[in-house]
Amino acid sequence: MNFTSSKHYREVQIASCIFLALVSLAAAVGNGLLLVTIWKDPFKAFRTPTTFFIIGLAVADFLAGIIVCPIQALLSIAGYIELKRNSLIFPFLQKAASVANFISPITMNSSYIILLSLTWSQFLAISYPHKHKRLVTKRRAKASLILTWAYTIAFAILYASGVEKTVLFKVDLYVHTTGSLLLLTIAYFCLYKAFKRHMRRLHSLKGNNLSRVNRRQRQFTIVNLLLLMFVIVCTLPITVVYYLHIHHTESNTHPLKMKIANLLSSNLLFLKFTLDPLIYPWRLTQYRQALKSLVTCRRHRVQIDDVISHSLDNQTLNTRRSERPISNREM
Repeated sequence: MNFTSSKHYREVQIASCIFLALVSLAAAVGNGLLLVTIWKDPFKAFRTPTTFFIIGLAVADFLAGIIVCPIQALLSIAGYIELKRNSLIFPFLQKAASVANFISPITMNSSYIILLSLTWSQFLAISYPHKHKRLVTKRRAKASLILTWAYTIAFAILYASGVEKTVLFKVDLYVHTTGSLLLLTIAYFCLYKAFKRHMRRLHSLKGNNLSRVNRRQRQFTIVNLLLLMFVIVCTLPITVVYYLHIHHTESNTHPLKMKIANLLSSNLLFLKFTLDPLIYPWRLTQYRQALKSLVTCRRHRVQIDDVISHSLDNQTLNTRRSERPISNREM
C-alpha cells in the first residue's frame, strides 16, 4: 500500500479525528474523576505530599483532554474537508490552533517535570525513608508545582513574544523533550532497582503488618513505574519524527510520509493523557474504593484496612513501628 498519496493521508486525517475525539473524552472524564476523588477524599487516604504531584499530573492531562485534543481533532477535520482560507470558520480555527500551540507545551513539559519529581520522591521514600519524611513536605511539594507551572507557562509565552519559533522549537526538543526522556529513563531504572532491593528487605522480615505494607508499597511503586513507562513509550516516536524533520534532509523529500508519521506519533502522544488516570483504579486499592464510594454515593466510612491505608509517606514509619519490640506497658 502506497501511503504517499494524498488519498491515504486524508484517510489518516479522518481516522485521527475520530481517535482524538475518543481520547479527549476519555482523558477529560478519567482525569476529572481522579481530581474529584482526591478532592472529596472520603477515606482521608490522600492527605500526603505525594498527592500534590498526582494532582499536578492530573491537571496537565485534564487540560490536554479538554483543550488540546479537541482542537487537534477540529484541525484534522478542516484538513480532511480541505477548508478554504476564505471560509468563515477559518479565522476561528487559526485562533484555536494558537491556543492549542500555547497549551500543548505547557501540559507536556509540566507532565515531564512533575513525573520526575514524583519519581525521585518515591525513590527517596524507598531508599532513604528517614530523609524522605524530612525533605518531602507538603509545602515543598506545593512550591515545586508552582515553580513548574510558572516555568512552563513562561516558556510558552515566548512563542507569542516574537522570539524565533525555530529556535524555541529546537530548545524545546533538545532540552525539554530529549532531556526529560533521558532523565525519566534514568529515574525508571533507579526506582526499579531501589524497589527490588526494598522488596527483598521486606521479604526477609516476618509478620502480617509487614505483608500489608509490602502490598501497599508494591501497588504505589508499580503505579509510578507504569506512569514512567507510558510517558517514555508515548513520547519517543514523536521525538524521532522531530529529529528526522530537523536533521535528516532526505525526509523532507517525502512530505506526505512525514505528515503521516507526525500525525500518527502525535496521536500516540495524546494517548498518554488517557492512559495515566486508568492506572490508579487499576493498581491502587484505596483509589478504587474511594471512587466507588463517590459513584455509589456511600456516605459511611467503610472499615477496611486496605481502604483506610496509610499513605506511602507514612508506610516506612509503620514498618519501623512493627519492628519495634513490644514493651512491658504494651503487654
